[in-house]
Amino acid sequence: MEKWFELIKQKLESWLMLSIKMLPNLLLAVLVFTAFFFLAKFLRKIVNKLLVRVSHKPTISGLFSSIFFIVVLLVGLFISLQLLHLEKTIASLLAGAGIIGLALGFAFQDLTANFISGVFIIFRKPFDIGNIVDTNGFTGIVEEIQLRSTTIRTFQGLHIMLPNKEIFQKPITNYSLSGKRRIDVDLTFPGKSNFQTIEQQIKDALLHVPEVKDEKVQVLFVDYNGDTVKMEVHCWIDNTIEMGFNNTRDKVLRQIHAAVTSHL
Repeated sequence: MEKWFELIKQKLESWLMLSIKMLPNLLLAVLVFTAFFFLAKFLRKIVNKLLVRVSHKPTISGLFSSIFFIVVLLVGLFISLQLLHLEKTIASLLAGAGIIGLALGFAFQDLTANFISGVFIIFRKPFDIGNIVDTNGFTGIVEEIQLRSTTIRTFQGLHIMLPNKEIFQKPITNYSLSGKRRIDVDLTFPGKSNFQTIEQQIKDALLHVPEVKDEKVQVLFVDYNGDTVKMEVHCWIDNTIEMGFNNTRDKVLRQIHAAVTSHL
């Protein structure tokens, strides 16, 4: 029994001596970690302000500034552990973090893909709120852009929430980007028609559509088989207005119909 007490006493004495020897390192490690903590807080504010200016999205800015804060804090933690000669602990922490990250990556593949796609969409800005877009078979106005999904309101009044991965990986047409869009109208006439008169009547009729300028109107022959002639009418309109294309196309078709039927 005395031997056991002696062993315990020696062990406690060795631990006490080691603690005394490591006390300066412990104090230094605490100071280093505290300094990194305040440094991380300071840098988080700066990064948040910079990202707000770039992305104009407080949610994104807050998220990435918090990630930056955690990274700086982890650097401070690893340096503090090195001062305490706990290199094996650092290796264990890194290995555990890698395994956890791998497991979470497999478990939340779609969520991660949508998140990364949302970040790219927000920073690259292929479209913005209020733009008229066509993607994944839906055409409408962008109402909201979030990290996981984007909400589009169709012209029928339906709100469609599309995962950002689907938008990022597939073609998207942004009608509001250029501001102009061409209306094409296909026409077929008998081969013996007076095409000069028809062309002039179409151009005169489109003068009654304020959204269309006369110098923008083109009447082109596209096919001829002896009995019939196929023509196309091209005119450009402003496409930045909600429902502007559909309303203007309706006016154009009505005016062309009136001009063609009056000739026939």
